[in-house]
Amino acid sequence: MITKKAIQELYKKYRKAPESPDFLDMPLLFDYASKYHDVTIDMDGTSDTLVIHSIDCDSPFHRIALTSIHAFVPFEDWLAIVLHSSIIFLNRNCPKVSINIRTEPVTLMERIKGMF
Repeated sequence: MITKKAIQELYKKYRKAPESPDFLDMPLLFDYASKYHDVTIDMDGTSDTLVIHSIDCDSPFHRIALTSIHAFVPFEDWLAIVLHSSIIFLNRNCPKVSINIRTEPVTLMERIKGMF
C-alpha cells in the first residue's frame, strides 16, 4: 500500500531529475507498465517524450518529456513515475492509473490571514 509518508519520501528522495534520461531505469518501465498501459517513447519531436496510452490524450500526463522524469520506482502493485510536482502511479495488474499532485503546505501567515 502506498501511504502519504511513502509519497512524501518519493518527493524528498527524487528532488531532481537525473543529468540525462539515459540514467532512468527504462527496462523497469517497460517490464512493469507496458502490458496494461501501452507506454512508448516518442523520439520524433524536439525532445524525447514518454507516451502513456492508458491516460486520456487530453490529459497533461499523457505525454511527458523524459527530461522531466525524476525516477521510476516499483511498488508491489504499482509503478511510480516521479516528476517534480506530481507522481503518476501505474497499476501493474490492470490499466488503472492514479495521480498524486503535490500541494504546498499552508504557511503560518496564510493560516492567520484565513482567520480574519
